[in-house]
This record gives sequence, C-alpha cells and structure tokens, in this order.
Amino acid sequence: MADSSYDYFFTGPHDDSRRLVDHVAQSLGYRLEQMPNGSTKAVRGDLTKTLFLGVFAGKAFHVVLWLQYFVDDSGRLVVRLSRDLGTGLVKGGAIGAARSQEAFAELAHALGRASTGGQLDPGGQHQGAPQA
Repeated sequence: MADSSYDYFFTGPHDDSRRLVDHVAQSLGYRLEQMPNGSTKAVRGDLTKTLFLGVFAGKAFHVVLWLQYFVDDSGRLVVRLSRDLGTGLVKGGAIGAARSQEAFAELAHALGRASTGGQLDPGGQHQGAPQA
C-alpha cells in the first residue's frame, strides 16, 4: 500500500530532539514502542473496538503511525513521520481513511508547533502522496 510522510530536520542535540518528538506524540495519546530497526511505532486507540465497530469506535479508532530517525549529510537529525494510507481505509472505509488522515495531520502539525525555538530546521519536507 502507498504511504505518506513528513520529514523534520532538527539542528539541536539529537537526544533532546528525540525526547521532544516522543513527548509530543505521547501528549496526543500515542503509546510508543521502539522497534528493532530503530524506528518507533506510535499507536493510539483500540484495535479490537475498531475491528468490531469500525468508524463508530469514535476516539478509540485505532491509528498506527511511524517515526523513523536518521542523520543527514549535514549532521542534522531527521525525523520522518509516516503512515500507511490503506490501513484506515481497511479499518473503516472512506471515513476511516479520513480519521487516519486527521490523526496523521494532527501529529504532524503538533510536531511543527513544538519544534519552535530554533531547533527545527525550516527545511522540513512533505513526501509521498499529496494530502486531500
């Protein structure tokens, strides 16, 4: 399935930047799970409720986003927020896809707001499919 992502470029200390990203995600209700490949799986909602109720799960609608960390050629920490465009559709049809998009955009905007104070390089880039 297709995916969509945003890249954020941090110029400050890498550990501080990672803690900031984790804090922002957790403040929006995401549970964070470190993966063996170094990425972080951010999960919000309840999968069981979502599978049984679909979009009627309301705030419990299950959303999975991914945070990947790497360093670019300039030594900046790059944080890539991504998602699979198809999972929301599978879980709740067109409305589920829209809910997943809203959750993705909410975290993307929160990361942008929280990253002020000179730590975020203004070169943040959107990648992947255009958002509707």
